[in-house]
Amino acid sequence: MPGPENGAEAGSHPVENDGKLGRCREKTRPDNQIFLGGKMNENNTIIRFTLNERIQHILIIIAFIMLFVSGFALKYSNNPVSEWLIQLIGGMENRSTIHHLGGILLIVVGLYHIFYLMVTTRGRDQLRRLLFRSSDRKALLFFKRQSILHGRFTTRQKLQFWLVVGGSLSMGASGLLIWFHDETMSLFSKWFWDFLFVLHSHGAMLVFLVIVIWHMYDVHFREAFPMDKSWLNGKISLERLKKEHPLEYDEYISTHPGKGEE
Repeated sequence: MPGPENGAEAGSHPVENDGKLGRCREKTRPDNQIFLGGKMNENNTIIRFTLNERIQHILIIIAFIMLFVSGFALKYSNNPVSEWLIQLIGGMENRSTIHHLGGILLIVVGLYHIFYLMVTTRGRDQLRRLLFRSSDRKALLFFKRQSILHGRFTTRQKLQFWLVVGGSLSMGASGLLIWFHDETMSLFSKWFWDFLFVLHSHGAMLVFLVIVIWHMYDVHFREAFPMDKSWLNGKISLERLKKEHPLEYDEYISTHPGKGEE
């Protein structure tokens, strides 16, 4: 996992400055093995994402596909593609069932992910590193890219994560209220019902654009065309780690003496 990005993180572990690299990195600590992968494989790769994390990622992909396909088929029901999709899945009733199952899967995985981030040692460390630092704010405000040294997560990845979290929360909360429409209508007025539909639709569009357009391009096409396989095998090469996440690379090398690139 990365050390502080562009300086010490608030509340982080003690840091020391590496004069040769001109970077700040966390001092080696006994439990860093938990966060920085384990053995380096023969082909100079390390395990960066655990099996648990990869399963969570795959399940959330399945949930989003179910929701996007069934949701947009209803939103654009007059479109020929939507009509074909509805026929393909067996009609509107099956579309509703798929949408509800996708929503349940999203909520279950989301709740487990919150548990993972808040309770497990590795999860808490991941959450800490997903928070925006001063360097991230500068990158967002001044659109700096090459001058920022990134740790485990780049500024773009952090922003993508929190946008998906926000969109998923709005989709999940509004979706549950729409699903149980009788109870919702008995408690709230008509304007709130209309607001729910707008919130649900726009939350879904936000998540769709962030994942399909931005995240897919950023992860798979920009750096690892045609596909970054780490979401399947959890592996990343040390060469790529050094290039894309230099602070995480420094921290890995500091806790694995002699494992640097030849």
